Amino acid sequence: MLVQGINAGWMGPFLPEISHVVQVPIDNAGLIVSATAAGFLAALLAAGETSHRWSAQNTLTASMLLVSGGLFGLSIASALPGLLCAAFVAGLGYGAVEVASNAMVVDLNRDRLAAALNYLHLMFGVGALLGPIIAGFALSNHLRYSIVFGAGAAFSALIVILLITTPTIETRMIAVRGDGFIPMLTRPLIWVVGAVLFLYVGTETGIGAWLFLYLRTAGALSVALASWGVSLYWAGLIGGRLIGGRLAHHIPAREFTMLAAAVSAAALVVLIAAPTIRVLAAPMIVLIGLGYGPIFPNMIAVGAARFPSEVGRMTSIVVAGGALGGIFVPWIMGHAIVVASPRAAMEFALGITALMALISIAGLRARRQP
Repeated sequence: MLVQGINAGWMGPFLPEISHVVQVPIDNAGLIVSATAAGFLAALLAAGETSHRWSAQNTLTASMLLVSGGLFGLSIASALPGLLCAAFVAGLGYGAVEVASNAMVVDLNRDRLAAALNYLHLMFGVGALLGPIIAGFALSNHLRYSIVFGAGAAFSALIVILLITTPTIETRMIAVRGDGFIPMLTRPLIWVVGAVLFLYVGTETGIGAWLFLYLRTAGALSVALASWGVSLYWAGLIGGRLIGGRLAHHIPAREFTMLAAAVSAAALVVLIAAPTIRVLAAPMIVLIGLGYGPIFPNMIAVGAARFPSEVGRMTSIVVAGGALGGIFVPWIMGHAIVVASPRAAMEFALGITALMALISIAGLRARRQP
């Protein structure tokens, strides 16, 4: 999860350099983010089944091997098609990591689902915080993105070795064979959770990818300050998940999701209105991440509580909705930057965040009906 977060955090700051090196428009370079999300989506359905038939630990090992190969491909590819293929392979690994890690943590923490999942996904936030810092250091010291991606591939390969040499983890509850994917798709809760994750992953990924460029243009910040701005966003995400872990026993997950989305939407309004006022921009960036932080793990917790024996399948279905959001929303935001302005991209993210809060409200009403 740490490696997955690092990749999400450093990709945005590297996109302008990638665009220059491979000589493509910036929105086309942003397709790397969409290709990663496409691989993520492709891995989800298969990983949902293997989590029932194959140990989560073995799934994690295979998934990190894919991540290592994908990052190595990103480090050596010299043209956009090669970069997209490598990003797709890395996305395959990230998709399998998502399902296997959630299934393992749920099986080991049945009595504290929301708290445990918030702490698991906290590691994604830590990685996403480190990513822009790494990218900012590399850009300031004229280190090519290929060197950084190569180092990421080596680190991922080390994790593969550690997983292979780690004794098998026994879970407290063995998942039983359920009815499968199709019957689960008839459950309204699956669609509510999937819709929230579609919007959430799309906006979280899109802002993570394009905030650097927004701060450079609309905010007129230097490379170093814009990189730190992205780091503040992911720092807010970490804070949100720490708070989510603390409050999970006191606030129902779906109510928490509605409030969190409202916080992010309000902060986006201020950031769009005053991007050049640094005394306002910095705390608003933190608040955007703070609001987004608990949404993903809380939605997984809602699904895991409702489908305790089919966590792998449930996770693969609803996170597939998130992957679709990760494919389309960042691309739309990048296209908005090209045809309109960076402000238009952030306004689109604001609309998506507000819609996420509305869907959460609708889901809550549906839940209270007899």
